[in-house]
Amino acid sequence: MNIEELCYSGHGRGELAPVEAGLVLVLVLPSLALVLGAVGLAATSAPAPTLDAAAILQRSESRWQGLSSYQVPVTISGSVRVAFVSVPFKMTGTQYYQAPDEQALHLDNPPSYARGLGNTLSTMGTPQTWLRDYAIAQPVSQPHGHHTAYLLTGTPKRESRVKTMTMWISATTYGIESIIFSYTNGASLTVAFQRHHGVTQYHLPRSATVVAKFPSYSGNARIVYGDYRLNQPIPATVFAAH
Repeated sequence: MNIEELCYSGHGRGELAPVEAGLVLVLVLPSLALVLGAVGLAATSAPAPTLDAAAILQRSESRWQGLSSYQVPVTISGSVRVAFVSVPFKMTGTQYYQAPDEQALHLDNPPSYARGLGNTLSTMGTPQTWLRDYAIAQPVSQPHGHHTAYLLTGTPKRESRVKTMTMWISATTYGIESIIFSYTNGASLTVAFQRHHGVTQYHLPRSATVVAKFPSYSGNARIVYGDYRLNQPIPATVFAAH
């Protein structure tokens, strides 16, 4: 017998008599409270396990499974502030990746005031290098944008200009959404990635926004990635120069 059936007397589907209504409440409410209490107890006594940093980064890296290399043309536009002057710029180049942890950014004749930004982006690293080079504390889950992400903070395992590294990884897709490098001299570099489903099977970024604040310059930029060439040989000299 369900609740709807309890709410009517045996004479068809007429109105419920006051006495019958009281009886229904007496019979139903304790059972309902018992069920809800059991559900609440189960929810509080068995929380979802929290992943550690290594597990989160490994899930992020698994998105690149089968990817041995890529090269992609990039267009970087924005402005750099040197002293008291803000100068707009636009430059092109090619970004390279070679598994497991080689990465380089070659710019085509960048203006001198933007070379520092290019060099900084080129040495930023990959999820593989972050797991190797940083001791990452226990992550926490928190709102990020319109969804939930894991917040991971790491400190270098060896002497480095970087003081801390902080990144946000989607709790749903395990894609890296943004990362902040804080340097020992007070500088900072913030990069936020934008991806579009279906562009490549590896969920590689389509664009990124950059905010750089260094003692010698500061700037804002947008990186647009072109068509990726996947799993093609890349000469070792590409990475040796960087």
